[in-house]
Amino acid sequence: MPKLLTINQKEIPTINTTILYTSNFNYIKDAQEYIVNDCTVITKDTLKDLTLSPTLFKKFNCEYLINKEDLTLIDKIKINILNSLESSNKIYVFFNVLTYLDYEFKTNIINYLKENNKQIINYTTDIEETLLLEYLMVIQNNNIIMEGLKEDILKEEKILQKLGFNLPFIVELSLGLKYYNLVDNLYFNNESLVNSLWK
Repeated sequence: MPKLLTINQKEIPTINTTILYTSNFNYIKDAQEYIVNDCTVITKDTLKDLTLSPTLFKKFNCEYLINKEDLTLIDKIKINILNSLESSNKIYVFFNVLTYLDYEFKTNIINYLKENNKQIINYTTDIEETLLLEYLMVIQNNNIIMEGLKEDILKEEKILQKLGFNLPFIVELSLGLKYYNLVDNLYFNNESLVNSLWK
């Protein structure tokens, strides 16, 4: 896999990547290095400009935020992300922030970035978010335990469990259905699994 960047001794590939990390990993040094490399970095703490582009809040169904007075943390994160979409930077890095957001909003953001040819790197402790992007790196402390296409890494159930992660719900469900010969393959999204069951 071609290398995009080297961040804190980790080689980041040129593919949309989820970095699944255990709770004892501190990502501050990583964030600082991404900023130095002209990446757009988003955390729940980088809430500076809370103005909102009229075009963007309409596109992402956030009109309700226009006149809202008491903004919640989730509201502020949404505004912060939407404001960042006008950046000319080619790489967007989310640090454990998408987990606060509803599925529709985060998938719309990811699809928008992909459509605009942006590279996405998502740091998370939420195993469900590993389904959002194509590539998966699993790190403990600052060590890469394994990496590869998400479909390959999520088959390593025993290693993930040793690190404290269960499988994403849809993967675990399809694994159970496969055990009872109700499906032939592992599935990584609801639509594919449902279509297989209704064949």
